[in-house]
Amino acid sequence: MFGRRRTETRKTADPSAASAAARPRRRGFVLGRQMTALVAVTCLLVGVGATAVVLAPHPPQVLAEADPHAYAAIETQQVNDGRSITINAEEIAMAPVVSPRSGMVTSSNCKPGATLRSGQSLMAVDGRGVLMLATAEPLWRALRPGDQGSDAAALNAALGALGAGDVSGDTVTAATLAAFRKASADAGVPLPDSTAAIDVTDMAWLPADGVMVSGCPAPVGQTIGQGQPVAELPAMAASAQAQSLPSGAVAGERVIQSGDVTLDITDQGAVGDLAAFSRTRAFESSSAMSNGVRQVSVQWVLRDPVTVGVVPASAIGVMDGGVRTCIVTTANPADTASDTAVPVSIVGSMLGRTYVQGADGSIPSGSVRLAPSAGGCA
Repeated sequence: MFGRRRTETRKTADPSAASAAARPRRRGFVLGRQMTALVAVTCLLVGVGATAVVLAPHPPQVLAEADPHAYAAIETQQVNDGRSITINAEEIAMAPVVSPRSGMVTSSNCKPGATLRSGQSLMAVDGRGVLMLATAEPLWRALRPGDQGSDAAALNAALGALGAGDVSGDTVTAATLAAFRKASADAGVPLPDSTAAIDVTDMAWLPADGVMVSGCPAPVGQTIGQGQPVAELPAMAASAQAQSLPSGAVAGERVIQSGDVTLDITDQGAVGDLAAFSRTRAFESSSAMSNGVRQVSVQWVLRDPVTVGVVPASAIGVMDGGVRTCIVTTANPADTASDTAVPVSIVGSMLGRTYVQGADGSIPSGSVRLAPSAGGCA
């Protein structure tokens, strides 16, 4: 009994039973992780909610009730009440300036972009200067005292415009001859005192005074014939009329501006100096439509700027049932009892600043409420 080796048989566990025993523990582990994730998400949402409550923005300031005591000082400023308008300009082609006689060009003042003026000499042919005259029609014959006609009237008008003499009418007189000799001498082209007629070879015709040169086809040293072009001219405006003029503009004499050029314009919108208008960059950069009319944009401004009061845009109210605009001025910003409604007209505005004048053209002074509410102005 004592000498017999005791043999113990080790039983092998059943695999299926082991798997069954392990499965509940793994499911518990998975469920534990899911619960942990759920708790984490819940905490995150609670934290976000709390943060949203803490960081929620205040209501926008524009929704807050306006401070009835808020005010600003009324400033003053000079303005020209500029308005953009469109000018309809009828385009016409310009005949070139031609040489009145044959010969060699011995000197020339012709340059592209230069302005040609009546009463000046453009060039010299065979050493003799060429006087330019802007007449209503070209001179086509020699004119002597006693000659009459529209060409004689055009010559007298051109000489009178130069201040060469007191000449007028449609008849050539001795005064016409004297005025022509003076105009020639002033241009550096003297004529003998014995000159008895004004010959077409003594001058070159300008279609208009103040036209601009676009090309110079006859350089110094070139031999040219009578009637050959010596200065080419671009198209110009035969008429210039505003399509319409803005309503509600500040009263006063008006001009138009294009770049640094200022030109007169009538109350009906007509531009007077067509040659100068044709030289503006606005006209040059425009192009004619199929009907030969250019649409040119310019500024329509007061000749003499006016003084206006400058107030914040929020200070503008209405009164009399919305018929009139107004502001509320105050003598004592700390006390609304001194607030006074003042009817105004709006001259213009820019960047939240409104330009105003009193109904009688006066300039409001002092301080203005930013939230008007007095005397029916709100």
